[in-house]
Amino acid sequence: MSASPRNPRRMTSLDAVFYHLERTGQLLHVGGVQTVEGQLDFERLVADVGERLHLIPRYLECAVSVPLSLAHPTWEPDPHFDVRHHITRHRLRPPGDDAQLSQLVSRLFAQPLHRDRPLWELHLIDGYGGDRSVLFSKVHHCMIDGVSGVQLMAVLFDPTPNPPPSPPAPAVPPPPPLPAASTQLVRALEEGVHDGIDRARALWRLVRRPRRALAEVGAVAEAIGELGRVLLAGTPATPFNGHVSTLRRVVWTTFALNEVKAVKNRLGGTVNDVVLATITAALRRYLEAHGVRPERTELVAALPVNVRRPDERLALGNRVSALVAPLPVGIFDPLERLRQVRDATAQLKERRQAAHVTRLLDLMDLLPPPLQKSMHAQPRSSMGSPRCAISQSSMAVMWPHSSMR
Repeated sequence: MSASPRNPRRMTSLDAVFYHLERTGQLLHVGGVQTVEGQLDFERLVADVGERLHLIPRYLECAVSVPLSLAHPTWEPDPHFDVRHHITRHRLRPPGDDAQLSQLVSRLFAQPLHRDRPLWELHLIDGYGGDRSVLFSKVHHCMIDGVSGVQLMAVLFDPTPNPPPSPPAPAVPPPPPLPAASTQLVRALEEGVHDGIDRARALWRLVRRPRRALAEVGAVAEAIGELGRVLLAGTPATPFNGHVSTLRRVVWTTFALNEVKAVKNRLGGTVNDVVLATITAALRRYLEAHGVRPERTELVAALPVNVRRPDERLALGNRVSALVAPLPVGIFDPLERLRQVRDATAQLKERRQAAHVTRLLDLMDLLPPPLQKSMHAQPRSSMGSPRCAISQSSMAVMWPHSSMR
C-alpha cells in the first residue's frame, strides 16, 4: 500500500517520525563506541573520512523543513559543508580508564546534533589506557537504522592497515543555497496534488477488485488488533517509567559471541533469544537492587526487525519493522527465562507480528503529513509506550532481529 516518495530527496514517513519525535530529553540519535589498538592520527582521520563521504551523499546533506509541515523535510546538499564541523578531538587525562571514557561519552551523547548541518558527528578520543584511541560516532535515527549503520562503517573505515585508495569523487558544481521556505512550500503543494491523484487511482483500482479490497481490510484489521493487544496490556510499576531527564549514562559490558552461540546451540533458540534472556536477567537484578520485587512482573522490549532487501544495501534511512517481545523478569530460574523468551519470540514470528507492524507503518503514508506530525508532537512523559519500560533511553545497543541466527 505504501510507495516511494515522488521526490527522492524527501524523507519517508518513518524517517520523519524519528526526526519529529525528538525532544529536549528525548534525543533520537544513535551512537557507537569503537576502541582501536594504538593511537589514530587526527589529520589522517579527517582526510580519510572526507575522501569517502561522496560514497554516502546523505552525510553531506541537511534536513530542510517545509512550512506548516505540509510535507516531510527534504535532504539538501549543505552549501557550507566542512568536515571539521563534524569530526572533533578529545583527550582523556591519565590514566584514561573506562570510567573516564564513559563519563566523556555520556556527556557527548547527551548533546543534540546541530539541525542546521548534516546530522552526524565523529569524535576521536585519545589517551584511552594511556596510548589508545577511541572513536565515538553519533548519527540521527532519521538517517540510518541498525543495518545501514553497520554497512556505513564498512564504507568509512577499512579493516586493513594499508587499504587501497578510495574512488575519486566525481566532479560536481558547488551546491546551490538551501531552498527558501517559499520554494519548499511550492514543491510540497505540487507533490501533494500528484500524490493525491495517485492515491485516488490506487483506491479506484482497489474498489474495482472487491476480493482484494476485502483482503486488504482484513489485513489492516488484523494489524490493528495485534497493536491493540500490546497497548491495552497493563503497565507495571517500575523505576523505568517516569520523567526522562536530559542526562545520559553510557555503559558497556563484554562477553564472547561464541559463548552466546554455544548457549543457543545447546538450549535452542537464536542468538537474539539468548541476548534478550541476558538483558532480562540484568533488569531483574536492577529491580532487586532498587527495592522492587520482580515477581509477577513482565516488561516488554521493542525489537527492530530488518526488512531491507538485498538490493537496498547502503540505502540510508529506516527499513525496519518491530516485534514487541516480553521480558519475564519475574522468573528466577535462568533456563526457564530463556525458554519463555524463546517460545514468545517464536509465537510472535508465527503470528507475523513484524508484518503487521509494517502494515501499520504503510498506512501512515496515507495520512497527510501535517496530521502525521501532529501525532508525533503530542506531549509524552516518558520514552516508552504504555507497557514498554525498555526503550532507546535505556538501551544503547539494538541488534537487527532477523539478521541474528
